[in-house]
Amino acid sequence: MHIFLTGASTGIGNAIARELDNHFKGAAFFSLSSRKKELLDDLAKTLKSKSAVYAADLSEPAVAEMTLERAVKEHGPIDILINNAGMQNIDHFTAIKNEDADKLFKLNYTTPARLMRKVLPSMAERNSGTIVNIASLGGITPTPYMAEYCASKAALASLAIALAGEYKDTALHFVTVYPGPVETPMSDYAGGRFEKDAISKVPFGTADGLAKEIRIAVEKKKHKVVYPAIYQTAEVFRDFSIWVTAKMAPKPR
Repeated sequence: MHIFLTGASTGIGNAIARELDNHFKGAAFFSLSSRKKELLDDLAKTLKSKSAVYAADLSEPAVAEMTLERAVKEHGPIDILINNAGMQNIDHFTAIKNEDADKLFKLNYTTPARLMRKVLPSMAERNSGTIVNIASLGGITPTPYMAEYCASKAALASLAIALAGEYKDTALHFVTVYPGPVETPMSDYAGGRFEKDAISKVPFGTADGLAKEIRIAVEKKKHKVVYPAIYQTAEVFRDFSIWVTAKMAPKPR
């Protein structure tokens, strides 16, 4: 069981690796990728499963492709691809530099798309494989001052859902994940960018709790995860949720 996981060094990615390692009882093989080699090494030491560390700037899609190709060459075809790596820009839309916006979209959308395009032929040939895409609740209810982050995650979710339709007559399994607020270094960054105490007013989940829901979705062939569960209403009442979000969204500092 070869698992290729991006953004594995901290937060949600780190929790996913530990959760799946426990689920497979050390019988999986993890290819762990992010920019932070030391943190990847620390994670690899805690896993019961064998693993390989690939430090790479995944915001460069060509680098991400080469990293995956190397992992396949060294450890065989990918059985589970988890597109978790991502970044946020929090500010007024016009205040964000073009190069920062481009980097965000490449990491959040282009790189996952390229990696899926790489693994899908082999998965289809074997009629086996799972792809997990970590989108965002912001892809359902776009949040002011996080416009391009939400747009990139909505694009990723739409791509994943469309691909599930393309491969509906196969055994391939697609899971689209919509995390709401989750306690991670990324949420700490968001808390520092928004007005004081604004983030404390919304319900938060944990990275470990989300990782468990993702593991259950992989195990039981579910196609969607919205976490924490309280945010499932945002999808059911999407128009209302968008209105509330626009009205209540805090401004960046």
